[in-house]
Amino acid sequence: MPSSGCCRTRPRIPPARWWTWPAAADMPQRGSLFLWHGRALVVGPGIDSSPHAHFAMQLTFGIDKPFRVRLGKEGAWTETRAALFAPNQAHQLDCRDSLLAHIFVELPQRQKTLASQVEAGYERQPAFAPVAAAIDAARHGALDIDAAEGALQQWLACALPSASTPAGYDERIGKALAWIAAHPAEACTGAQLAERVHLSESRFTHLFCQQTGLPLTRYLLWTRLLDAVAAVARGENMTQAAHRAGFADLAHMSRSFRATFGVVPSELHKMTIAFKPPGG
Repeated sequence: MPSSGCCRTRPRIPPARWWTWPAAADMPQRGSLFLWHGRALVVGPGIDSSPHAHFAMQLTFGIDKPFRVRLGKEGAWTETRAALFAPNQAHQLDCRDSLLAHIFVELPQRQKTLASQVEAGYERQPAFAPVAAAIDAARHGALDIDAAEGALQQWLACALPSASTPAGYDERIGKALAWIAAHPAEACTGAQLAERVHLSESRFTHLFCQQTGLPLTRYLLWTRLLDAVAAVARGENMTQAAHRAGFADLAHMSRSFRATFGVVPSELHKMTIAFKPPGG
């Protein structure tokens, strides 16, 4: 991420509560992607992966049947219906034509010591039943962004109760978030935002991470990923989306996307996309 300066101004996404880009009716079954800052829910046909790791914690649920997973490149394969992958934990999925649901959540630094669990067992909790129902609704195109967010929070509560998020923001952090949302085309530094809200840079960056659960650089990266997804949803190609979102080029966006979600952004063309734009 650039540390200073501004990129060129680009048209803002029109205000909306949420956006969606439906799959074509004549296409085979496609996945659904719900996206927020620092969080994502993906539902659809499983994609076999090569061993990979990413910054976010990942929870994976086998919707219709078990799938196989292993940790690292040489770990033993385990069949499971529910798994938890810690941040930066290398893992690999063998989907066996199953339908899967995943959530990706970037956790506060204090929670990044959790251990991966290939047989997590959260799907057996009674509290997971509403999550399973929401996932089934997503499969049939009947889940909106707000219901998806509730399902994600409930899933997270079942799998990792300690990963709760703050109920509200400090007024100064709220102002900084509002400025970022109102100026999505501009790269900014912690020093610049701190000055706007009358805090020292060190205090601002600490408070920002404490309140949002994300370091400022990661929050800004998610902002760009959201912008790129918006561009794809409007029908732009990947190169156009990368430039519009402020990435140096398509390769830069692809590396960032894969590091966050474990797949390349070309998978977006196979998905129904729903998301809240910055400030939505």
